[in-house]
Amino acid sequence: MRPPKVSERIADSLRSQIVRGEITPGSMLPPEKRMVDELGVSRPTLREAFRILESEGLITVLTGARGGPQVRWPDLSVASRHIGLYLQTRGTTLADLLEARAEFSASCVRVLTGRRTPEGLAELHACVEKQRRIWAAGVDTANDFARWVSLTGDFHELIAHHCGNKTLEAQAKSLGEVLGAHRALSIRRREDPDAIADTSYIPSVIAAYAELLRLIETGDSAAAAEHWRSHLQASADVVYRNRDKDSVISLFE
Repeated sequence: MRPPKVSERIADSLRSQIVRGEITPGSMLPPEKRMVDELGVSRPTLREAFRILESEGLITVLTGARGGPQVRWPDLSVASRHIGLYLQTRGTTLADLLEARAEFSASCVRVLTGRRTPEGLAELHACVEKQRRIWAAGVDTANDFARWVSLTGDFHELIAHHCGNKTLEAQAKSLGEVLGAHRALSIRRREDPDAIADTSYIPSVIAAYAELLRLIETGDSAAAAEHWRSHLQASADVVYRNRDKDSVISLFE
C-alpha cells in the first residue's frame, strides 16, 4: 500500500480535530506561515492539505487581508454530488431514483409519526399554507412554478428533519438533492426553459400533504407511511408524462 503523503496526513489531523469539535465551525485556522513553521512543511504541501479539506466541504479558503482557511460544518451537498456521480456512471434511471425516494420518505414519515412534536407539525403546516397561498395567487409563470416546486422540496426536507433519525434524514436529503440537480439540468436542456409546466395537479398535491399531516397527528404511522408512499408513486407518474422513466439520470453536463 502507498504510504500517505504528508499533505494527506496533515488533512487527516485537521479533519479529526474538526469532526471532534476541537476546531469549531466559523473559526479560522492559524496563519499559513505559522502552520508551515510548526509543522515543518512547505507551503505547497500545506496548501494541498487545504485543497483536500476544501473538496470535502470542511473549510473555505477566504481571500483578502484577513483571509485564510475558515472551518465550516460539513453539509450534504458534497456527499450528494458524489452519490449523483456514482448513480449516473452506474446508469441509474429516473424510475430507480424516484422509487428509492418514495421508500426513504415513507420510512421518515413512519418514524416522524411516532416522534412528532408540536414544533415540527407547526413547520409542516406552515409550509402547506405557503403552497396554498402561491396557488391561490396564481401559478402563471415559470418563476411562480419554481417557487411552488421549491416549497415541495422544503416539505420533504421538513419530514426528514423532524423524523428524529439523523441517518434517515441524511439519506433522504441526499436523494432529494440528487433529484433536484437532475431536475435543474433537465430544465436547462429544454428548448424553452421558461415554459410553464402543467399545474393542474397542484391542488391534489396540496390535499395529499394536508391528509398526510392529519394522519401523522392521529398517530397512525402505518397509514401515514402508506399514504405518503402512494402519493410519491402517483407523483412519479406525473413526472413520467414529460420525462422517460427509463432515462439515465443526469446531473453533470
